[in-house]
Amino acid sequence: MSVVVSGLLSRAKAFWPMLAGIICARTALIVACYGSYASTDDGIFTDGSMFVTCALFIVALLIFSRSRRELGATAVQWIMVGSIIVAAGASMALSLLDSADQILVATAFALSIANTLALSLCMFYWLRCLRGTDEVTAALFVFSAFFISVGIVYLLSFLPTRAQNIIGMALIVAQFAFLGPAGLRAEHPTERPHRRARTFFTFARSNIQDSRFLAACAVGMALLGFVDGFLRGYPDGLPIPFTWSSRLAYALCSMLICALLMLLVVRRRERVMTVDAFITMALLASLSLVLFGAFPYHWEIGAVAVNTLNIVICAYCWYVIIAFTSFGTRDPYIYAMGGWVICFGSRSLARMLLYFTYPLAGNDLLINSLLGALVLISTQVVLVQFMHAERGESSAEADRLEAENERVMRQAEADAAESAAALAEAEQTLQSVVFNAARREATAQQTASEALKAAEARQCIRCNEECAAIREQLFQIDPASASPGSTPSPSPSATMPSPLGSSPSSALESSLAPSPSTMGELSDSMRRNVERMGEHFLLTSREMDVLTLYALGHTQKKVAEELFITPATAHSHIKRIYSKCGMHSRQEILEYLNSYGS
Repeated sequence: MSVVVSGLLSRAKAFWPMLAGIICARTALIVACYGSYASTDDGIFTDGSMFVTCALFIVALLIFSRSRRELGATAVQWIMVGSIIVAAGASMALSLLDSADQILVATAFALSIANTLALSLCMFYWLRCLRGTDEVTAALFVFSAFFISVGIVYLLSFLPTRAQNIIGMALIVAQFAFLGPAGLRAEHPTERPHRRARTFFTFARSNIQDSRFLAACAVGMALLGFVDGFLRGYPDGLPIPFTWSSRLAYALCSMLICALLMLLVVRRRERVMTVDAFITMALLASLSLVLFGAFPYHWEIGAVAVNTLNIVICAYCWYVIIAFTSFGTRDPYIYAMGGWVICFGSRSLARMLLYFTYPLAGNDLLINSLLGALVLISTQVVLVQFMHAERGESSAEADRLEAENERVMRQAEADAAESAAALAEAEQTLQSVVFNAARREATAQQTASEALKAAEARQCIRCNEECAAIREQLFQIDPASASPGSTPSPSPSATMPSPLGSSPSSALESSLAPSPSTMGELSDSMRRNVERMGEHFLLTSREMDVLTLYALGHTQKKVAEELFITPATAHSHIKRIYSKCGMHSRQEILEYLNSYGS
């Protein structure tokens, strides 16, 4: 019950004005024309007036059924206001009349028709305000309306008839207070997404133009309404009076069924308002026949199940009207009048047939057999149609999912092809960039090599010029120290040219260093060892150049300057040399090179 209460309260903010209004209208109708259910009905004033009202609705349907236009908001408001005024006046007049007076029977019957017609239009208005809501909200709305209304009617049944009529008239007028709030909330429907099929809202949305589906639903509801009409006057067509205990049992059973169905709806049982609802109505009709047969002299026991059946039929009729109002293309009054004719018109027709024909051919066994057959037929027709609609919805859902999966796969294939093309383009661009970088590096190396050769040539020219000047100075004879007849001899340092920009004294000092031929021999020996090491470890020519300079003690920066490459490139070459040779320091490289020399 707590789940029902929480689910109801979560939606009560949206539909409470419509709920209060339809409770007032329905309660006033039961008080004025049904005698607050002191019996199953009030005879001709109940189903007779409903029969005439449904006949008027049939005429209206024949006139307006082909029209696609909807009534404007102003027209709807005026119809509602007029209906409230007519219903209040009829209820007041009925409270003042004595229905036992045969002279006033016709007047009372006319007032009952006016009251039934006006209050039916009032209920149409409140159902219209639920247009666009979701199936859970609609189900909670109708069952909570009957749950509350049944409790109010039961309490009013203990009051005098005049007091009941006055309260009923007050309830009719009270509808004016809910028109404004209902209009504001009708502009913002509480529609929520439909999870899956198997709900009447989904069937109505998909099969609103399917004549077979509509005919099956109409036949099923009409047959159940017909059975309800027969059972309300079982077995001779007269109303079945309630005792205080049976009236309490009827109220409790009706409220219990409404609460149970609300609980199932809140728990999102998918077939509550399709298969489960029809099975519940069929079980109640069958239970009524069994109770009538088991207690032939206590008809009020079977009447408890009959009136409970009537409550469930009425609630389901309202629910179906909301569904077709939400998805149909006609004015909501068209669907409301159609629902009234199918459910209550068939009920009142059966009630009138039983009332007028039973004295002529009263066969209880025939009536029971007929009613049982009608219950079976109605249930089978509707359930088969629901199964067919559910299968169609499942097939359509499967087709939709398959189409969606196919679309996703096509999109994935297109994305994969686009990614492959982008990858190929990226690879081509990368190859182009690498090729251009290699070409630029080769050009830069060639330019650097040419610049190095030019610099070396210029340096050699300057060096030769300076060495010639130093040689001239060394071979000059010092007059102060030269002895007569001595022959000047060249200085030991005359064979070594001085470095570029050095003084004669530094040139003399440099004569003590190894000669250029000795440096050339060391370089050639080192290069041979490097070449042998490079062949052993599969080093590239560039890596062998780097290894030679690195083994001679040059830093990475110096190696980069000598080879005209960036320090980062020199660092990368040295890391690859370490990796290929499996060594980790310069000392290991020198020891390895010395091993070749030894």
